Amino acid sequence: MGCMKKLVITILMTSLFFTMFSAQSHQVVAVTMIKAPPMIEEEQTAIAPSETPEPETKQDVALLLNLPVKNMNDVKKVTKDQFSVTNYSIEEIEMLAKLVNGEARGETFEGKVAVASVTINRVLSSKFPNSLKEVIFEGGAYTAVSDGQYDQRPGPESYKAVYAALSGQDPTSGALFYYNPDIATDDWIRTRHIIKEIGKHVFTR
Repeated sequence: MGCMKKLVITILMTSLFFTMFSAQSHQVVAVTMIKAPPMIEEEQTAIAPSETPEPETKQDVALLLNLPVKNMNDVKKVTKDQFSVTNYSIEEIEMLAKLVNGEARGETFEGKVAVASVTINRVLSSKFPNSLKEVIFEGGAYTAVSDGQYDQRPGPESYKAVYAALSGQDPTSGALFYYNPDIATDDWIRTRHIIKEIGKHVFTR
C-alpha cells in the first residue's frame, strides 16, 4: 500500500513538472513571435539647392550684369569691337524689356529671349543703327512700337529674357528678322533664309 502511494505521488509530480515546462515553452514561443519594433531613423531635413536670383526689374538686371547705375539714362552707341553688356544703360534695359513684352506676348520664355536677341543682333549688324534705342524706334521695325503695345509695363519674365539675351543666350543663332506667318503681310520677309521657328515666330537672316 505504501509503494502504491509513492507511485501515485511520483506520477503526479512528473505530470506537474511536464505541465509547467510546457507552459514555459509556450511563453518563450509567444515572446519570440512578437517582432521587435523597427528602429526609427532620425529624419534629415532636405537642404534645397541654392537658387540663382532671377531679375524681375530693370534694376535687378543691371545689378546682375554689373551695369553702372550712374549712367541710368545714358543711351550709348556701340560698335561690334566695343560690344559688351556694360555698354547698355538701365534705361535701355527697360526699353528692351518693353519691346519683348509687346512683341513676344504669349510666347514661351525662349520666344521672348529670341526677340531680345534679334534686337541685339541688329545693333551689332552694319545694316542697322548701332544703339538699342535707334534700333527699337526705327520706323516700322517693330509692330509693338507702332500699335502702342510697347508702352505697356513689362512683367518679370520680360526682364529675365532681356538678362538672358544680354548674357549671351541667342536661340536664333544670329537672326536679324522674325515674323508671324499667320499675319505677316510683307512678302519680302518671307523670302529671307529661315533659321528657326520658335512659337508663332519664324526667325530669319
